Amino acid sequence: MSKLVIGSSVMISLLCMMLAAAPFTPAVGISFIMLLFAGFMGYKGFIQSALVLLLINTLAVIGSPSIDISDSYTLIGVLIFFPVSFGGVLLGVRKLAVILVES
Repeated sequence: MSKLVIGSSVMISLLCMMLAAAPFTPAVGISFIMLLFAGFMGYKGFIQSALVLLLINTLAVIGSPSIDISDSYTLIGVLIFFPVSFGGVLLGVRKLAVILVES
């Protein structure tokens, strides 16, 4: 994955984090998409970049006043997106640990 893609994803995530502090719903939606992208990056082995994206986008989603956890659809969405993104990073860490142990 090129450094341009990783850098632009971090910049988009930072922008969305700032916009999600105000109840700007599209920024929260983009943060959810970037959470999935972070899980994909972690699964592919870009652990440091994926962890940075997870931190930024998790803060954006949790800190946004437009997220209403009492709504069941929002809670189901959060319960789907977070395990997928964090699970991708954990699987990537496990793949790298197996490679390091074998060599």
